[in-house]
Amino acid sequence: MDRRPSLLMTALMLIVLSAVSFAAGASTQTGGVTKPEVTNEDVYKYLNPFVDALAIIREKYVDIDKTDPKLLIYGALQGMVNTLDPFSQFMPPDEYKQMQTETSGQFGGLGIEIAVKDDHLTVIAPIEGTPADKAGIKSGDKIVKIGTVESDTMGINDAVKLLRGKVGTKVTITIVRLGLSEPFDVTLVRDNIKIESIHSYMLPNQIGYVRISEFIDNTTDDFVKAVDDLEKQSPLKGLVVDLRNDPGGLLNEAVGVSDYFGKKGDMIVSTKGRSAYQTQEFHVDDSDKFDKKKPVVVMVNGGSASGAEIVSGALKDWKRGVLIGEKTFGKGSVQTILPLENSDGAALRLTMAKYYTPSGVCIHGIGIEPDLDMKEPDISESTVKVYTKQLPIKFAEMLVKEGMDVTKDVQVTDAVLDRFYAYAIKNVKKIDRDELVKDADYIRDSISVELVSEKLGDKEAREYAVLHDPQVAVAEQIIKNDGKISAQLMAKYPKIKDTTIAGEKKLEEERNKHQSTDDDQ
Repeated sequence: MDRRPSLLMTALMLIVLSAVSFAAGASTQTGGVTKPEVTNEDVYKYLNPFVDALAIIREKYVDIDKTDPKLLIYGALQGMVNTLDPFSQFMPPDEYKQMQTETSGQFGGLGIEIAVKDDHLTVIAPIEGTPADKAGIKSGDKIVKIGTVESDTMGINDAVKLLRGKVGTKVTITIVRLGLSEPFDVTLVRDNIKIESIHSYMLPNQIGYVRISEFIDNTTDDFVKAVDDLEKQSPLKGLVVDLRNDPGGLLNEAVGVSDYFGKKGDMIVSTKGRSAYQTQEFHVDDSDKFDKKKPVVVMVNGGSASGAEIVSGALKDWKRGVLIGEKTFGKGSVQTILPLENSDGAALRLTMAKYYTPSGVCIHGIGIEPDLDMKEPDISESTVKVYTKQLPIKFAEMLVKEGMDVTKDVQVTDAVLDRFYAYAIKNVKKIDRDELVKDADYIRDSISVELVSEKLGDKEAREYAVLHDPQVAVAEQIIKNDGKISAQLMAKYPKIKDTTIAGEKKLEEERNKHQSTDDDQ
């Protein structure tokens, strides 16, 4: 029997061909090296085995229900794009529609931003207030299993399909965390995830605080309004911008927030791709700005990625803001959404450029070093088990039901803490009370936040958490010291040596490469 495709199959094949031709038709100039041009004849030749394999599968594969041509071709497209990098994706129509919903700020799931890093499915950041956040999921956690499915060969698309589901249903993920001796399971209940991009509060001493949880539609406008509203309460003496666990988002919104702090003409970020239109420079315009005399402190950690790194990189290079916290994630690539013609609403999310900080460094795979290293506290395995069971939330609910008086300044006493230890030991197997005691301050703060949330609401709980955050307190000290890190703080938080395989070396190579390019010009 002739295995060449039918007219229907030929039409479907053209979808694949159009995507391949797009890549082949782009500029072949990369890094100053000219590669041989790939001709249309080459492309057709490479497609021949694909067509044959598709026909054979449809004709002979044992389970006929798995031979739907649309599903087979979508699978092939996903496999092709997965060979490029962890951030490029083929999105079938339903996934493309879901992505559009996410950038507008609301979707269903667990509240985990994920990527493939070092060949492992990795948490970029939990989204604040979501099931993942409440269960203690952290940036850098490796997801090694979703339900019963191992994730070692899993792409982002496959992971997302398993993680998402009907609101109210459960999924168990297995986590490997650096510093813990063994993997642990976390069972999460899927929920509607609504991203509130901006939260703002007035700290003591007329210091403003604005948190950006993700760069979505209108983040820049909401950010500027939040700062203006704080200024109306009382003229600010400085500003804390919290980008911890901000996984990025829309490039134009990150540029807009950066613009608010720069001088006219300052380079915010540049992008470089294979063709001229993918190479752009973004500069500060002449709109109204935050007073340059007022100090700014930017808080970052390993969950600060992409757009968050654009903002923190710009402010650091301009010496306009002091960065405190941990080294950022290191995602310096730019993805463009390309709807596919002749499809039923599918699209590509394709890496088409890398971005460079104002000093000319591409931080992809490297991250941005803070000016003051403030490592987030390590917690014991017993405390991790307590959080995966969400016991601080349940314990707080129990106390409120018993009639405990909760105000916005609530303090968890030692007696209440002792009661929690007993409650945890009763409800979780194989935990060590001494390990819980070691993490007493961490647990005490968590229970306090949950008490405020249960009695007064989430907004008040977020504010309580900010006002009692040790890193925010350090940011306040720096602002009160006119934006300078004191010798006492430097001594208390010494520089953490980069122990990654090539952290500093890669940074130096980037700087040298940029310098060499400038010299050539």
